[in-house]
Amino acid sequence: MSLAKISIQQFSYRQLTNATFSHVMDLSMEFHSERDSAEAMKSIEQGAALTNVMEAGFLEISPAVMDLFVAFVLLYIKFNLLAALCMLIATLTFLSLEVAASRSNVDNRRQLTKAEGGEARVMHQAIQGWLTVSSFNMFAYEKRRFAEAVDNHLTAKRKWSCRDYWDYLIWPIKYLTKDYRWLIGDLIDAERLLDLLITKPAVSDKCEAFDLGPVQGYVEFENVCFAYNTKEPAVRDISISAAPGAIIALVGTTRAGKSSLVKLLLRHYDVTSGSIKIDGLDIRDVTESSLRDALGIVPQNPILFNASTMDNLRYANLDASDEEVYRACQAAAIHDKILTFPQGYQTKRLAIARAILKNPPILILDEATSAVDTETEAKIQEALRYLIKDRTTFVIAHRLSTVVKADGIIVLENGSIAESGTHWELLEKQGRYYSLWHTQLH
Repeated sequence: MSLAKISIQQFSYRQLTNATFSHVMDLSMEFHSERDSAEAMKSIEQGAALTNVMEAGFLEISPAVMDLFVAFVLLYIKFNLLAALCMLIATLTFLSLEVAASRSNVDNRRQLTKAEGGEARVMHQAIQGWLTVSSFNMFAYEKRRFAEAVDNHLTAKRKWSCRDYWDYLIWPIKYLTKDYRWLIGDLIDAERLLDLLITKPAVSDKCEAFDLGPVQGYVEFENVCFAYNTKEPAVRDISISAAPGAIIALVGTTRAGKSSLVKLLLRHYDVTSGSIKIDGLDIRDVTESSLRDALGIVPQNPILFNASTMDNLRYANLDASDEEVYRACQAAAIHDKILTFPQGYQTKRLAIARAILKNPPILILDEATSAVDTETEAKIQEALRYLIKDRTTFVIAHRLSTVVKADGIIVLENGSIAESGTHWELLEKQGRYYSLWHTQLH
């Protein structure tokens, strides 16, 4: 009975924890933008509380109370008060042995604590870096890493659980020593876990979704409208066409709608109305996995994981050889200086090398040259020229000088297209772009 119970506890912990982690990673950006990651991680950590509540209520507390009551009554009736007192002494003896056993198991507990910390660290990195995981479609990889951490946790827990065999021999007495507040705490923790598990992704694959397949790179925004949580629209009736290999720049002031368009293309959100198509296929009809395989992004603030530079580069393509990584670094002009970067990193150019390694047909550059000095910007621009070659590219830019050679420039204002055209066409119109250009010149 004892061995079966331990096996059930470990199996339920593994299944519940892995299922909860997978569920959180599959939720859409709407959830990760609005919910604190620490709260989600704490809910996952306390997931075992639901098992504890059911086990304590139905299998332990009620039978323990009944058993002890019946035992004391039977001893008093069938024997005498002395027999009842002997049982009391046995109870006190058990408590003394429990204290001694716990002290002798300190080292095993330390190992368990270390394993739990490793599990929490993997979980925190993955949830905190969800945008990067999503951009590179590495959900399966992160789930596999987390499952390995859980297995390490359980190995340490088996050693710590050896002391439970003594507990199971006299479990009625043991569970009466627990404080009632523990049960109340488990009920509250279970409530938070259940609330987390019933949350559904705002964006998910249709039942009949299919893979995108080979991509030529034709991208269309057709009368796209979008609002966050039915608030003021962030995107209003926008239509954009990008031919394969074209460079389309999105410019405008803060909250003009540039980032919202990128999030819609990545399908972190679904459009409120209108459609976005790649090679004539509505992105809502294809699988999220195949869509994100076709898209690459150099974000404004790249996230590097707590790992080696090589591992961070290879995150875009886990199967890449060292030679392929080296060639990507050459293209990003960092192959000969990578070890001299502060703390081994120069995040913008590493992000470019990572995008080169992924080799996507459609590319998104989100303020790729922001917050850098002139010398660094020149090197980044050199790397970008290699990266965007023969790819459909959307460029979010604050510095208009970086998009002069774009095939098309979309000027956004309050979620709408104020004007569009090439650099010289827009200057001739002397409209919004003309004003932004001359403001930056001066």
